[in-house]
Amino acid sequence: MLIYFLQIILTSIMLIHVSILDLKYREVDFKIWLIYLPLVVFFIFYVHRIDLFLYSYSLGVSVFVLYMFYKLSLMGGADLMAILIIGLSNPSVYPLFFPTFSKLGMEPLIVILYSSISVFLVSLYNLVKYFKYTQGMPFSKRIILALSAKRIKVKDFLNSSFLFPLTQVDDNGNVTLRSTFSIEEDDKEWKQKFRKLVEERRISEDSYIWVAWGVPVLPFMLIGYLLSLVLGFPFT
Repeated sequence: MLIYFLQIILTSIMLIHVSILDLKYREVDFKIWLIYLPLVVFFIFYVHRIDLFLYSYSLGVSVFVLYMFYKLSLMGGADLMAILIIGLSNPSVYPLFFPTFSKLGMEPLIVILYSSISVFLVSLYNLVKYFKYTQGMPFSKRIILALSAKRIKVKDFLNSSFLFPLTQVDDNGNVTLRSTFSIEEDDKEWKQKFRKLVEERRISEDSYIWVAWGVPVLPFMLIGYLLSLVLGFPFT
């Protein structure tokens, strides 16, 4: 039992630490992951208690999905490192409710499940708040935009951090709207461009634009992990 408490406490400390870094900087130095890498030693204590097929499937699918998001520049490498260390250091957990699959080795997928639900709930709130501003667009675009973006004034964008404009304004003042952005983009460069457009009076600082938030995934992964310790997998 002492081993288990150390496992969940140290994993939680890691996720709290990297979540704070993700919120502040949107990146986590690789050296930070090296500090927490020894947590994978907990795997040794569970290797004979878990269903190795289920565990391998759970960890493999989780890593593959996040790797594909990483390759598409929709997610950072820190998120991939997080699920890898969580999965290796938590091959088995004992939630208060529905513990069967969590004990057998499904923890990595369960963390991904609850993390995704948390992100979706935030997106759903966003949809309710901003859907009314998407009138005149194709329905599918209205849904995608309201789920993933928000409508703010240019002056608020210029004073923001980690926001990426979906509204595009060319040198002639023509406005277009894209549906996504890459995490490789630099929000500072976008702010410089829009500041120049305001100075040249090609756009007003009181004009509304659509922006997407560079979502800090690690805090949602922390939420997903904590929920997995309580709920487990409620399907059998």
